[in-house]
Amino acid sequence: MASQEKEGPSLTKLRKVIKEAFSCFDKQGKNTVEQDEVGVIMRYLGEFPSESDLKDIIIPELLDEDPGRDGLVSFDAFEKMMLKYLSEHVYDPDDSETLLAAFRVLDPEGRGYIDSNLMHEHLSTRGGKAADGFRERETSDFLEYAKDKESSDSSRIYYEDYVAKLNADIEKHLESLYQVASGRGGRGAAS
Repeated sequence: MASQEKEGPSLTKLRKVIKEAFSCFDKQGKNTVEQDEVGVIMRYLGEFPSESDLKDIIIPELLDEDPGRDGLVSFDAFEKMMLKYLSEHVYDPDDSETLLAAFRVLDPEGRGYIDSNLMHEHLSTRGGKAADGFRERETSDFLEYAKDKESSDSSRIYYEDYVAKLNADIEKHLESLYQVASGRGGRGAAS
């Protein structure tokens, strides 16, 4: 059992966690979710696709897998895809150095922080096109999480602190998810 935990969660645990997360967004109780919920569920489960990958690859793949659902994504198609992505680590979070390098591009003066207005602009127009940017709620959630609340100037994002906090929170969240799936406490997907 201990070696199983080190290797990662079992297939049974993964299926349970995927089902719990999916069920939180299955508003009609028909084992389906709206397309725009897929990215949220994937991120909750620890896979972080870009908006363009969601739009251009993932959603079409899910809809092709189970046509005739009026644009809704079925649990069966989602579970099959998520098991594949989780086992192959397709959209795992970027490592700390990759994230820091990205932030440093936006901080050519090397100040160690980025103004939240600049970050908002970059997030909402990724690649220079508004269509590729994050949704407003995602952008505002990010900024709220990333800003230094203890600083006298809360319009700054100290990115080294942010990356450390983000990695710790992701690790803690995923650990909690799999503890719940194995019946060892923690909080469930609905919390």
